[in-house]
Formats: sequence, structure tokens, C-alpha cells
Amino acid sequence: MRLCWFQVRPSKAREGDKRGPDVDGGTSFGGRRICTPESLALGYGPRPAVCRPPTAVEMPSRRSSWHYHPSTFLAMTFLTGVPGFLGTRLLRRLAAAAPDRSFLLLVQPKFEGRTHTLLADRGLADRATVLPGDITEPDLGLGAHYDAVAEQITRAVHLAAVYDLTIPREVGWQVNVEGTRHVLDLLAQCPSLERFGYVSSAYVSGERTGTIHEDELVHEAGFKNFYEETKYHAEVLVQDRMDEIPTLVFRPSIVVGDSETGATDKFDGVYFVLNALRSLPRYTPMTRIGSGTEPVNLVPVDFVVDAMGHLLGTEGHAGTVFHLTDPRPLTAQAIMELLADLLDKRVAYVPVPPGLARAMMKTGVGRALGLAPELIDYFDHPSHYDASNTRAALDGTGIDCPFLPDYAPAMVAYARRHDARSSAMY
Repeated sequence: MRLCWFQVRPSKAREGDKRGPDVDGGTSFGGRRICTPESLALGYGPRPAVCRPPTAVEMPSRRSSWHYHPSTFLAMTFLTGVPGFLGTRLLRRLAAAAPDRSFLLLVQPKFEGRTHTLLADRGLADRATVLPGDITEPDLGLGAHYDAVAEQITRAVHLAAVYDLTIPREVGWQVNVEGTRHVLDLLAQCPSLERFGYVSSAYVSGERTGTIHEDELVHEAGFKNFYEETKYHAEVLVQDRMDEIPTLVFRPSIVVGDSETGATDKFDGVYFVLNALRSLPRYTPMTRIGSGTEPVNLVPVDFVVDAMGHLLGTEGHAGTVFHLTDPRPLTAQAIMELLADLLDKRVAYVPVPPGLARAMMKTGVGRALGLAPELIDYFDHPSHYDASNTRAALDGTGIDCPFLPDYAPAMVAYARRHDARSSAMY
């Protein structure tokens, strides 16, 4: 097992390659925008150029490369999903919890500069190397360095995916399913791998209703969209290889901003409702989204990151699935009323059948209010996510999902100061 330098050279995009950031920083496939950098750090692109020992006369620059120290070699985490919404926060959490741990970050080449800036700002430039790559390629874009990377990984987390409720199936399959397959293939070659964290979604349950348990996956109930379907098939791949790869599966529900500060990189999901309420007069009627009586499961990003960070850092959880969900979710109607009160709105809710409401959202009415028709499916679905594994594993740690009414004021205050939007789910 050898120690080596990875010197990552800036490289040109492949000729004719239409995959990559569009002008607003999102990611396009064949010219179509499919998601934003806040929700996607896939790693499209060329290979690291050099893997060789350093010499006394040739030292790589701090910005473009990273040096393995023997003291950190035994604590190396491979991470996809930086600089995304969850990935960035998880990196910070893992780094703070283990000062001797270093990181290999597989990043889309066009996000290299942003990632280097992030690392410098967080004081992590000396503990991480940025590897441009491509999870849709069988070798992850690592080329001749594939085996060397595999030898050095002791832990891994796979976050990179297309988090978009409107993705075409072929795009979701290529990235979410095949991308996950390629990461699994790499990890199967890692002789020192201790554990692997795979970030799935609570919504792999698709159209299932009633109580959804963590040890349940395979079903034939169908899916609301291709995002759910492709994340489901990706988790099937992950669970099928749990015998050879020590894996923890995390299934977050709809992730919102930090419970203390309200901070978020995106304004989707429930923020669509929040922005719609903000755009209305103080006294106004408003279409009720769905029946209003079903629970909508929201979780703050700090709870999700703290839970994943703790579970990844402790022994004995391999082969376990964790629902990172709210055990006390509010109904859709209760959420709308809570947000309206915080915005000082007096709203009269008009019940509309889900089919008609969905049709209305496809018109100018929905566009004017900033509402997406896909939102209805998550505000009118009778499901409850049992999180027994998560509760047991976090018992005594102080890591609990806070109650939405307790952190909604911070969420609303932050949203009022910022008016960005994205199409990502989390």
C-alpha cells in the first residue's frame, strides 16, 4: 500500500460534452437544466493527472494538490456531494468530530474553484483533496489512479445525486442508479474500508401508504415521479451489496433550513408555500394544497447532519437503515396555518380536489404564486415513517428532531431576508 501525491490539474471540458453547469450554476444534460449546484456535485469530468511521489525539487501548490501524511493515512474519508447543500455541512461536521481525518472529495470539475474556496474558508484546505471525476463513468473518472484511491479509503459517504422531482427517467437512472453502482464498485475494492454511508430518501417508499418501517424497501406500489423511482432502485443496489460493503443507509425526508439560524442554500418544497403566502395580501383566500389532513414530514438540516455524523462515527451500525424523519410531523393544513401566522397573514383556505389543484398549479395561477404541481403529492399522501432504528441509535446523544413550531420562526425569518429558489428536494 503506497502513499502518493495527487496533483489535480485544471482541465478543459470534453469536446461536445453538454453535461455541466449552465449559466446560472445549475447542471444541464443535453442542454436541459436539471438541478442546481446546491443540490448536485456529481463529478462530471476528466481524471486527476498525476499520481507520483513528491521530490525535493517539485512540491505541488497548496491550492491544486494535497499531501498524505502518515498520521492521517489511516483516517481517510471519500465523499461525494460537495459543494452541495448536505454535503458541505456533513464535511464540516465530520472534520470537526475527527481532527485527524482527511478527505478525498469527488467533485464536478466546474465546481472545483467553488470547492477550493469552501475548503479555504473552513480551514480544511490542508485536510482535503479535490478530485475532478464523473460518477456516471465506471471508473468515476479516476482512470489509472482508481486502484490507488481504493487502497487509501477507510470510510465513504455517497451523497451526489440528481435531487429534482421533475427529472427525466434516463437522466435520473444514469446519475442516481448507475452513479451509485459505480461508487459501490469502487468501495468493493477498498481493503481498509470500515464503513460506508449511503444517503437515500424516505421517499423510496413511493406510493406506499400507512406506516413505513426502516427495514422495508422492496414494493410494487409505484412512484410519484422518477426521482423517487431512481432513488429506490439505487438503494436496492446498495442493500444487495451490504454483505460485502459495511453500509449505513440514511433516509431523510424533506430537508429544510437550520433549526437555529434558518440558514439554507435553497428555497424549495415547503418554501414554495412560504413564498406563495408572502406574495398574497394580508387578508386573502388561498387554495388548500391537497386534503390538508395528511402529515408532511420536514426535518432541519442540522438534525440530519448531526445524526449522520454521529452514526458514521460510531461502531456497530453496519447493515442498518435509518429514517431521518420527524416523529411528530404536522399536517399540511397545520403547516400552512403556522406559516401564515408567522407572516401575519389572515388566510381563508378554499378546499380544492387534488386533481383540480394540480391542474391549477400548471397554469398562470401556480406560476404567479411560485407553486410547483409536484408539491401536491407530498402535501396529500397518507404515510408515516417509523424511525425506531434512529431513535435507538441516538438515544442519550441529545440529537433529536426538533418540533417544527419551535424552529419555524427562524426558518421564516431567514426566508424573508433571502429570496433564492432552486428545484432540489434536499
